[in-house]
Amino acid sequence: MTQVASPEAILCEFDGVELKAGKRTYNLERRGDEFWVEMDDPSSDSQSEYRPRIERKVVMTTGSHHQQMYWLGDEGDRKVQYLPFTYLTKEKRWITRDASFLSPPHRKRTPQNGTWNIGCKNCHATHGRTKLTGSFSEYQTSSMDTQTAELGIACEACHGPGQAHVEANRDPLRRYKLHLSDQPDTTIVHPGRISHTRSSQICGQCHSINFLPSTDELSYWSEHGYRYRPGDDLSETRFVFQLNQNLDAPIRAQVLSDPAFVRDHFWSDGMVRVSGREYNGLLETPCYQRGELSCLSCHVMHKTDDDPRPLVEWANDQLNHTMEGNGACLQCHQQYESDEALAAHTHHSATSTGSSCYNCHMPHTTYGLLKAIRSHQIDIPNAETQQLVGRPNACNLCHLDKTLDWTADHLYDWYDIQKPLLAKDDREIASSILWILRGDAGQRALAAWSMGWQPAQQASGTDWMAPHLSNLLVDPYDAVRIVAGRTLRTLPSFADFTYDDAGSAKQRNDAAKRVVKQWGSSRPAGDSFRGRPLLFDANGERNVKEIVRLLRKRDHRIVHLKE
Repeated sequence: MTQVASPEAILCEFDGVELKAGKRTYNLERRGDEFWVEMDDPSSDSQSEYRPRIERKVVMTTGSHHQQMYWLGDEGDRKVQYLPFTYLTKEKRWITRDASFLSPPHRKRTPQNGTWNIGCKNCHATHGRTKLTGSFSEYQTSSMDTQTAELGIACEACHGPGQAHVEANRDPLRRYKLHLSDQPDTTIVHPGRISHTRSSQICGQCHSINFLPSTDELSYWSEHGYRYRPGDDLSETRFVFQLNQNLDAPIRAQVLSDPAFVRDHFWSDGMVRVSGREYNGLLETPCYQRGELSCLSCHVMHKTDDDPRPLVEWANDQLNHTMEGNGACLQCHQQYESDEALAAHTHHSATSTGSSCYNCHMPHTTYGLLKAIRSHQIDIPNAETQQLVGRPNACNLCHLDKTLDWTADHLYDWYDIQKPLLAKDDREIASSILWILRGDAGQRALAAWSMGWQPAQQASGTDWMAPHLSNLLVDPYDAVRIVAGRTLRTLPSFADFTYDDAGSAKQRNDAAKRVVKQWGSSRPAGDSFRGRPLLFDANGERNVKEIVRLLRKRDHRIVHLKE
C-alpha cells in the first residue's frame, strides 16, 4: 500500500513528463533510481504570475491496484506533501488529485504539507506516530518527526506486537510442539482464533469512520500512535460512528461543528456511502448482531494454497476463493443450498446473477476509487428506502431500464413488502434515468458505473444507454465524467470513442453531441423502445422536453464523499 519510492514501486512512466493543474506546471524527472519533481514553490506568497521554482524528491508511493499517489519530501523534516496528481494504473494516465475523488468542482485545493503525516499513515502504514511539534490547527506549518513501525500494512497491523512471538519461537522444539498440537500460540494474536467481534475490530481500526474520544487520547496518539492493539476492545479507545446511536457530548459537538460530516459519509438513514468504511456497515448487519458474521467469514488476508487464482486476482478483494459465489451466505442460510430452493427464493434462475446473494443484499451503493463498491451492511431491497433516502435499490441497479414502480410491484408480489405511494416520475421513468438527470453527484456516479456493470448490461440491454450517458460527459464533477467516459467505452460501437474528461466545457459539450449523433446514426428501431420507460418516443427519438424538465429538478447540493 505504501512503499519507498523506487524503480520497482513506481508504476508510471515518470521521466520527461509534464503535468499541468490550472496555471501550475509540474515537471517529472528520473535521476538514476531517484524521482524528482520541479514545481512552483507552494510556500511562496507571490501574487504575480511568476512563482519561484523548487525541486522536491519523491520519497513514497501509495496505492497499486487502481491508483497510485506520490509523496514529496523536504530536507530536514519528515513531513511530506502530495503531488497533486494521481496515476490510474489500468488506464495508464494521469488525472488531478481532485478529480480522483468525488469532490465539489469549485473546491480546488493546493498541495498541502502534512496530510499523510496526520491522516493517511494511520491506515496505510503500521503503527504510525505523528510527532507534531505545534497545534493540529497549524499542522501544515508545524514541523513533524513522523515515524512508523513499517511502511505498508505489515504483520503487526493485524497480529499486534511481535517481539515476544519472535523471541519465544527461536526455540525450534516449541515451534514443532505447537505445530503438532491444537493449542494456540499465546505470544501473538491470531484474528481467526478470537471472537467474531474482536476479530472484526482488527479490520475496523482502519475500515471505519471513527474518532478519538478525548483531547487526552489525541495528545497520546500524536506522540505514541493509537493505543489500540489487535485483540483489544476497539471501543475502549476509539469511537466508531454510527448515525443511529446516542452520541456522547464531545462527539456530538464535533459532528455538529461540521454539518456536512454526515452527508459526506452516510446516506440519510445511516448506511455508509463511501468506500473503506465497511466495519460501520457490518455493525448494522443482523448477521453480525445476532450471529457470528465477521470480516473473516468472507475475506482471507493470506492467499490459501488451494486457491487456483493468480495472486493479483486474489489481492483485488482478498476474498476466500470459496466465497466468490453464494458460499459465504450458505454458511448459515443452508435452506437455499439447492438450485430449486434458491430459484424459489430469488424468482430468478439459479445460475443467473439475479440469484447471487451479494447482488440483492449487498448491492453497489457505496462509492470510492472512481467506481461503485458493494455495501457491507447486509440489507433487503425496498422501494420505499430509495424513495425516502435516495439510495438506489438492488433491483433497479441491475434492471436499469425499469421504474421504481416495477420494482415495488415485484417486491410486493414475491415477498409481501408493502408498496409505497410513488410519485408520477417514479411510476413512469426508469430509476437509472432519474438518478442521472435529477440525482445528486453521488447518485449520478453510481448510475454511470452501473451502466458499465456486465450483469446490468445483460439484464437491461445497452442500446438505449449512450444518449443518457452523454448528459454525464458534461457533468460539473470530474469524477462523474471519468466514470461515465469509462462506461461509454464498454458499449457496442463506442469502444474507440475519444473524449477528454478534463477538457474545456466546449470540448465536453462537443463530445456529448457526438455521442448522440453517433448513437442516432445506428439506433434501434422505434419499436424496440415502445412501452419502455426510457424517455424515447415511438420513433426512437429522445424526449428532450422531459429530459430538460428533469435536469431543472437536479439536486445541486454540494457532495464531497470522504472515501
